[in-house]
Amino acid sequence: MRTEQNGMNGLNGHSNNISNHDNSNNSDTTEDGKYKKEEIVRIAIQALQDLGYGQTAELLEEESGFNLEHPKVTQFRKGVLEGDWVLVENLIPVLELDQKKDAQKVQFLVKQQKFLELLESRSITQALTVLRNELAPLSYDTEKLHKLSSLLMCTDVDDLRKQADWSGANRESREQLLVQLQNYVSSSIMIPSHRLKSLFDQAVAYQRSNCLYHDSGDNFVTLYADHMCDRTQFPGVTKHVFEGHHDEVWYVTFSHDGKYIASASKDKTTIIWSVEKKSVVHILSGHDDSVCYLAWSPDDTMLIACYNDGEVTLWNTKIGKCIRSFGDHTDVAACGWLPDNEHFVTGSCDKNLFLWDIHGRILHKWIGDRINGLAISKDGSRMVTICHEKKIHVYDMESKTELYHILEDGDMSTIRLSDDGRYAIVNLGTIQEIHLWDILEKKLVRQFVGFKQGRFIIRSCMGGHGQTFIASGSEDGSIYVWHRDHGALIETLVGHSATVNCVHWNPVNPYMFVSASDDHTIRLWGTGDRNEAKGKSRS
Repeated sequence: MRTEQNGMNGLNGHSNNISNHDNSNNSDTTEDGKYKKEEIVRIAIQALQDLGYGQTAELLEEESGFNLEHPKVTQFRKGVLEGDWVLVENLIPVLELDQKKDAQKVQFLVKQQKFLELLESRSITQALTVLRNELAPLSYDTEKLHKLSSLLMCTDVDDLRKQADWSGANRESREQLLVQLQNYVSSSIMIPSHRLKSLFDQAVAYQRSNCLYHDSGDNFVTLYADHMCDRTQFPGVTKHVFEGHHDEVWYVTFSHDGKYIASASKDKTTIIWSVEKKSVVHILSGHDDSVCYLAWSPDDTMLIACYNDGEVTLWNTKIGKCIRSFGDHTDVAACGWLPDNEHFVTGSCDKNLFLWDIHGRILHKWIGDRINGLAISKDGSRMVTICHEKKIHVYDMESKTELYHILEDGDMSTIRLSDDGRYAIVNLGTIQEIHLWDILEKKLVRQFVGFKQGRFIIRSCMGGHGQTFIASGSEDGSIYVWHRDHGALIETLVGHSATVNCVHWNPVNPYMFVSASDDHTIRLWGTGDRNEAKGKSRS
């Protein structure tokens, strides 16, 4: 445990005190009184050394009268990096570790490194001596000690490194050791490595987390000014309206390459549109019921269409022809592809989940609750479903078994997974909320409110760089967009004249998404002059 400076830290009043920094005197501070000049100068000295300006660092030490650290601390740091374990062990007492267990931990870490390095050099007798006469008497972490003992049986250096999960007697492992040791030494005595960079990283992370429109894939951020993304880079402008359906459009989705859009309608047709040409590519028709759900194959050459009567149809998207129909459900709610492009799953309110191959064979069947929606992770390892019984089910796709379920507070109508498969968003129409779940930790991360859902199925999505945003349709005809990290509602976009049933973000272009509505249209949203959208959006 790291000791605190107040009360328990032996840095103050210790007979071997190596600190020449008077922490009780607050007079030597910056003009606003918030920071000590000494801390700023010492961090600046360290930063100059990190940047390779050693002579300038020495001049700053001389002019300010502040040293980066006590010479013995410098010796200690150098001893660790050079593997001079005799020097390091002799200097441990001057680090003034107050609590016995801290001193034990530091000694154990140092002697463990020494033991491993002796083993790697095949100095078995010396390594055994360190184990018996230096590590064992510390009486620290018996389980770890037994693990170290077993390493004596390693056949070669590669086996040792693998069994010890250790990179070897090199600067990398010694730098890692130094970082561990610093956890037990007061930061006023041994400033953590690259402290100024850490402060910059924290400041930038804070500014990004508070930037409502942060959606940049560029990791570079200038330090000359506070970070703030330009609102005009948010896709809040209608770029095109696709018209061709003759009834309500219930579902819309981009192809994986972002070049095409597929829309499903109550008019019993599916239309594939070209994003670039803003035109119809294929109209997929011939079925006797409304189309409720669509899913592109991983390579975008096929499209699954789900119909209200339970029929599932596989289409060739290149020529617009039906490949095969699948008719074992009484109704169907959703479907999802596995990454091999050969298999997919359909889920239904008839309490069945089917794993199909594209040739029409059912390879596995799960029987359970009435399914409202499903999603499969991009790597195909997990399937997540939602059901009428207010449960989020998580399945392992290799073993075909349910791992666990998460109980929700309300009725869920739709689900989507994040690209990494860790997070899920579910729409709860009864309480008009969208919930973001960490399905690995089984933890509700955030709730999003403001949209309207009561009678109809409304589908939301994640989008933008790093899936920064959560977007949803609404029964009031608007599109609501929230910042995923802190939950703020940042946009309410209007343009549709009726319920917006589905929103989907372009998986390739983070500055584009599409929406489908009961007004028979699909709108393509992108960036542009926000004056075009004046009166059509609000923050």
